[in-house]
Amino acid sequence: MKIVVAPDSFKGSLPASAFCQIAEQVILQHCPEAEVIKLPLSDGGEGFVEAFVCAGLAEEINLWVSGPLGKKTKASFAWQADTKTAMIEMAQASGLPKLRHEERNPLQTHTYGTGQLIQAAIEKGAKNIILGLGGSATNDGGVGALQALGVEFLDSENQPIGLGGQALKTIASIGRIPEKLLEIDWILACDVTNPLLGDEGATAIFGPQKGLQPQQFDSLENGLANLAEKIYTATGRQIVEVAGAGAAGGMAGGFIGILNAQVEPGFEVLNRYLKIEQAMQSKNNRPVSYVITGEGRMDEQTAFGKLPMRIAQLAEQYGIPAIGICGSLGVSQLPPFQSLFSIVNTPMHEFDAMRDAPQLLESCLQNLVPLLK
Repeated sequence: MKIVVAPDSFKGSLPASAFCQIAEQVILQHCPEAEVIKLPLSDGGEGFVEAFVCAGLAEEINLWVSGPLGKKTKASFAWQADTKTAMIEMAQASGLPKLRHEERNPLQTHTYGTGQLIQAAIEKGAKNIILGLGGSATNDGGVGALQALGVEFLDSENQPIGLGGQALKTIASIGRIPEKLLEIDWILACDVTNPLLGDEGATAIFGPQKGLQPQQFDSLENGLANLAEKIYTATGRQIVEVAGAGAAGGMAGGFIGILNAQVEPGFEVLNRYLKIEQAMQSKNNRPVSYVITGEGRMDEQTAFGKLPMRIAQLAEQYGIPAIGICGSLGVSQLPPFQSLFSIVNTPMHEFDAMRDAPQLLESCLQNLVPLLK
């Protein structure tokens, strides 16, 4: 058999690379002659950098940067020296996993550390920056990151504003935008299509998971609206209605407006670099027998272009059965998947399921792989 293993991460519990390693181990245990192609993937959030590094397409650069509340945290980016391209995952510096649950507060969290990651890439000579958006703990419109890069956000007294979502309402003007930033080709890898503001916007849809309290909504929503207005004054770019501008707490909007960044679906970015489609094709008269993919939860939302669905659709084009494996399964079937499985085989607390995800995945595969023979 020839099996392609191409999952997203199980957020907060199982990296996509670990999923691939466990799957390969179990498959070869039962089918020693099998060929396993491992493609750990990401839609722009957790595992985005790892996807490029594991594929051997880039080297990993590690450094210490500011976390969402200012505490130092270790983060990394992927670097292609020959193309002067950096792949950066904003969640590594400014993501929810960097905070304890009680620390979540989008009025205070910021993206300054992501800016430090980007600055390190620029200092290495980056001409192309692919910024993966997803899993953010922030609602600051990317202003913290832009401040770290030297963009001036000034208050009514012509002084630099502070950090966090709470500071956006104090922006009176945007000053200097370093010319070197405008010479870079910016791609925002993101599958979110939400606008910046409104009922489907950054604050309303994603704020609650970041600790948003009802009484904080107006402050953050008005802050993002003020940012959009000041960006229009400074650059002439209107970001309020741009699809995807609400991604990562409005970070997409800030980078679109200030740096003229372009949004591209995370899957399309990975497919272009990792050549996922080529992995589905027969080589040496050896067709792919199965594709195994998955993520932490699969439900009706999976059908709306999420990474496992894109993998299953690609597999269908080549007549390959696709199997979906997840932690939490909210549907009984989901075309074009041939089969769906949850690794949780008995009632258990979410904490226990996330803690034991590697063992649960292995157990699931031990039952599944013999059926594939």
